[in-house]
Amino acid sequence: MNLLALRRRPAIDLAVDVGFATLLILCGIRYFSRHTLDGVGLAALVLAAGAGASYAVAVIGTRGIVARTSSVIDAIRSRQSVGLLLATAFWLPLVVLAPSFGWCAFALFFAVHRVLRGRLATAISAVIVIAVSTGLFLMSDGDDLGLVLGPFFGGLVLTYAYAALDRALTEQQELITELVETRQQLAASERDAGALAERERVASELHDTVVQHTATALLMLESDGLRPGRQSQEVTQARNALREGLVETRQLLHGLTDPRTSVPSLAAALAAQAELAGANFSIAGNEREIEAPVSHAMQRIVQEALTNARKHANSASVHVTLTFFDEAIGADITDEGEGFRYEPGAGDVPVAVSAESGGFGIRAMAWRAETLGGSLTIESRPGDGTVVAAIIPTPTEPS
Repeated sequence: MNLLALRRRPAIDLAVDVGFATLLILCGIRYFSRHTLDGVGLAALVLAAGAGASYAVAVIGTRGIVARTSSVIDAIRSRQSVGLLLATAFWLPLVVLAPSFGWCAFALFFAVHRVLRGRLATAISAVIVIAVSTGLFLMSDGDDLGLVLGPFFGGLVLTYAYAALDRALTEQQELITELVETRQQLAASERDAGALAERERVASELHDTVVQHTATALLMLESDGLRPGRQSQEVTQARNALREGLVETRQLLHGLTDPRTSVPSLAAALAAQAELAGANFSIAGNEREIEAPVSHAMQRIVQEALTNARKHANSASVHVTLTFFDEAIGADITDEGEGFRYEPGAGDVPVAVSAESGGFGIRAMAWRAETLGGSLTIESRPGDGTVVAAIIPTPTEPS
């Protein structure tokens, strides 16, 4: 558990940092008031300065890290670890040469455990205790075992107590994390249940309104078509359009009420559309599964292009080509019909048709492609057909 990232004890951390600085200064005043700066005294000054500087580098600029990113937190933790290890490395020979600095062991002990974890923290704690005991042993010339053994066993008790406290805090944090994850899962389940209920409500409303009215209109047209002399091309087209719309609406209702229903592949869906429109269909590239939003958009684009070809092109042949690129999916709808009508003087050169110059259907096709980061192009030659080409990027599959 990254205790640094959690910042569970900011007040204690501040007290430890201020305590180390205060103890280091007080111990230095006490020591150098009794010793000169020659020899051992000079070495003690260098070691004390190194310990203080290393500790300062470790803790300066680490306040309020809750709002920082994980990479910044890891960098700060690494800096604290290195700084405290250097501070400990300076302090260990210092306390042996000058036992007066042994009081800094309390703050240094907590600082080490704040950053380091596990066996490394325990080992450094043991070294700190041994260093204090060694310094006191040398200072007493081995005549006062109580002065030596007291800090030794006291340090062992403190190490055990801190380890137990750290385990308890870690277990508590793990429990909190588990509870938060459980609550998030429960919230997600509730959202899914609410979404499913809303889908069923919308499906019921569509069934009771749109489907019923469409079925009624279709029935009236079917009955009208049976009367002699009442058959017309417009009535036939309206009847076919209503029949297709009714089938699609019922499929939509089935998907709303059961979102888990398996959806055919994009190739299968486009092949069915082409067959229904009397068009040819082919595939280029290696077929693969396409994400639902891209597949849905491509189906609607092809459907609109086929509808336009049937209504306006008067072409004897329409061809749909589905192309699987490495990082995209493309569809070409080609007819050999009349093409777009242009102003006189346009000539026989193929002209690109923009979405703005087209009708609502062309604008809708372009919008579907561009919304997903793709594009739609239309080229037409008067009297020589039209090519509608849509291409939409697909996420790259992980290697």
